[in-house]
Amino acid sequence: MTGTNVLIVGAGPVGLTLAIDLAWRGIDVTVVETRAPAAPPDPKCNHVAARTMEIFRRLGLAAKVRDAGLPEDYPHDISYRTTFTGEELTRIKIPCRRDRFTMKDGPDCNWPTPEPPHRINQIFLEPILFEHAASQPRIRIVSRTSVEDVVVEDRTATVSLRDLETGAVRRIDCRYLIGCDGARSVVRKAIGAELVGDAVVQRVQSTYIRAPKLIDLQRHERAWGTGAINPRRSGMVYAIDGRERWLVHNYMKPGEGDFDSVDRDACLRTILGVGADFNYDIISKEDWYGRRLIASKFRDRCAFVAGDAAHIWVPYAGYGMNAGIADAMNLSWLLAAHLNGWAPASILDAYAAERWPITSQVSRFAMSHAEAEIKRRGAVPEEIEDAGPSGERARREVGRLAY
Repeated sequence: MTGTNVLIVGAGPVGLTLAIDLAWRGIDVTVVETRAPAAPPDPKCNHVAARTMEIFRRLGLAAKVRDAGLPEDYPHDISYRTTFTGEELTRIKIPCRRDRFTMKDGPDCNWPTPEPPHRINQIFLEPILFEHAASQPRIRIVSRTSVEDVVVEDRTATVSLRDLETGAVRRIDCRYLIGCDGARSVVRKAIGAELVGDAVVQRVQSTYIRAPKLIDLQRHERAWGTGAINPRRSGMVYAIDGRERWLVHNYMKPGEGDFDSVDRDACLRTILGVGADFNYDIISKEDWYGRRLIASKFRDRCAFVAGDAAHIWVPYAGYGMNAGIADAMNLSWLLAAHLNGWAPASILDAYAAERWPITSQVSRFAMSHAEAEIKRRGAVPEEIEDAGPSGERARREVGRLAY
């Protein structure tokens, strides 16, 4: 391998969608990824926005994406309860995928688009994108390979590719280099960009568990996301496969120590509302910091950054992945316009001019919601779990303010 038109670093949803779209526009692409082919990602983003679904529709992927994830009849609702197995405070009704195009009377119905949003975890979404990308003749995916020693010049970039199996290193030139390589982006560092903003907005002790008996312990209808609100802990429980796998967010309180100093098991049981005799298995620990950080620049000559390499913020409604895919679509058509010969190189100046201010605006929107949630979690009435009239009043009031 000696050269490529476009080299994308990172085969997550942003990098893969960018590669697929560039190939759709007639551009040859090489994608470099440290993981093995189709290796499952962490259970991250759970929501694909309508605009992203519209992009997948154009690329021929919408049907596959919508048919994956939760079972077809599993409600995509958001429920707020005292605990996962406790009393329900309120509920936002969102159609299951079976009813997404036929239900008309809910608050999340009647979207003015042929592709409304879809609830699907990244562990199901990313393999669909990878399989499609790998099948495209214009896309070459180089797995188990890291990018090192990035040199960016006016018209080309050169990188070293290290085979993580053999240790062998080779150099490759590219006309354009795009870093879709996440928060620790090699490309972002190479272009001299710094992350600027709020380093820590919140801390979340997150646990990916297998608990097949949990689903039947609920007092209320199933929900995709269940917020647990009580004076002891606040958290969120996401249904991953609609059967036995769950992602449990424990929102840590101000003044608490690091992730490992807080009793994970006790917090998890408090959020779920289960006793010491309830059995579950930890699949992985997914602890994270909520941040609002934006790269000081999105481009240096022929190198660009997109997705988490360009911006990191509090995970809220899937904004991170969906905004990253929006970055990719903006950059894709600009690159294709120039490489296909019908626009000058100066058209690429539009990428940072358009995406940086949008990213700043959306990041502040997401952070404001996170800060409001943090404030509400610190003001839960002590009597919210009481059986008497005072408990009922507290539950009604908190339910009214929950969203």
